[in-house]
Amino acid sequence: MAEEGGVLYLNRELRRTTSGSGHIPERPVEQNAAQVITLRVDFVSKPDNKCEIAAEVGELLAEAGLYQKGLKASMVLVSDREARVVTLLTLWDADRFNPSRERLTTWTLKIVAQFADGRLHARTSVAHILLPKESTKLTLSDLRPAEIAELVEIVAAG
Repeated sequence: MAEEGGVLYLNRELRRTTSGSGHIPERPVEQNAAQVITLRVDFVSKPDNKCEIAAEVGELLAEAGLYQKGLKASMVLVSDREARVVTLLTLWDADRFNPSRERLTTWTLKIVAQFADGRLHARTSVAHILLPKESTKLTLSDLRPAEIAELVEIVAAG
């Protein structure tokens, strides 16, 4: 439980590192090495916006040269419940993003500002990409039809 006006910590290690000053330290640079940083920008699009936001944002990111500055991928999410609620999710090389965080964030905000009806909300996070564990077992879906037929012949021959 957080004391009155205090910060509630779900991570015990974070509580230890901030207990004295109340300041949440930035993750050490060596922990970000070879990692991906996400910049998420949430906004409400203009009501009269007739353009395809995803395509236009993609073109503007490419024109701005952000891929040469460490942008690895981007994705525009449009709410399935309210078409005006939009999120731009960008994935950056942490080594290249961190030294220029403010500048790259500002550039990205300027790109999407023309589509927004009101304020933009931006935040960054360290991305943890979750991939399914690879299986070493061979399944039928891994085989071509000719290979399946060959296996059937082998089993039938006994």
